[in-house]
Amino acid sequence: MIIIAVISPIGGSGKSSLALGLASILANLQHPVVLVEADPANLLVYQLGKPELTQQGLAQGLTNNTSWAHLITTLEDNVRFIPFGAQSFQESMDLSLQFAHNPKALETVIHGCATSDQDIFIFDTAKLPNFLAHAVLKISDLNLIPLTPDAHSLLSIDPTIQCLLEGRGSSYFLLNRFKANQALHLDIWTLAKIKLSHRLLPFYLVEDQALPEAFASGLSLQDYSPSSQLTQGFHQLANWIDQELHSYA
Repeated sequence: MIIIAVISPIGGSGKSSLALGLASILANLQHPVVLVEADPANLLVYQLGKPELTQQGLAQGLTNNTSWAHLITTLEDNVRFIPFGAQSFQESMDLSLQFAHNPKALETVIHGCATSDQDIFIFDTAKLPNFLAHAVLKISDLNLIPLTPDAHSLLSIDPTIQCLLEGRGSSYFLLNRFKANQALHLDIWTLAKIKLSHRLLPFYLVEDQALPEAFASGLSLQDYSPSSQLTQGFHQLANWIDQELHSYA
């Protein structure tokens, strides 16, 4: 099994969209994928147009011993999805204490949901710093950090790297919502490459409304817009991940 964490220290980086699009493309390539929302904001359920899934999820599985089988929803593209679920303030505090005593509590998700050694788990994490995001870093094999092409993202790189050092997985940054015809975006690409070297992936994801439109239509990005530049970018990312997976075999 491979565990991928999608992590960011800033809001608006496209973290949830990246996790969702990657899960869809990998499933389309016949990988068994489990998408886990490890973020109390529950953004993925709204991107999927399934707000009814906000009540039961990861939080209930971890705190109430709810059966994982009852918390998994299979999406249209055969991605198995675990939402975060609803939480009171007290329940949030209890979950935080649970992770303080057992930083690897998320391993119960893996054991409870895995169906084969080939499963790929993708965790959409809460914004760093956050105990859930740090918990995911303890178990992940590969960390993807989306960067939007702006100064805020550049300034976030150093503190993000410090957080990543606490984890065990390999970490790579990816420019997201990129516009190659804008000089500022190209300048950010150059500066990020200087700062990150090989840790910045050599391709990017463009800004495109195809992804939210696809999920609003109940379709995968591949089915909704197979020839879009964004779809091609996700295929590049999926192919790169395939190569990475061979190194873990």
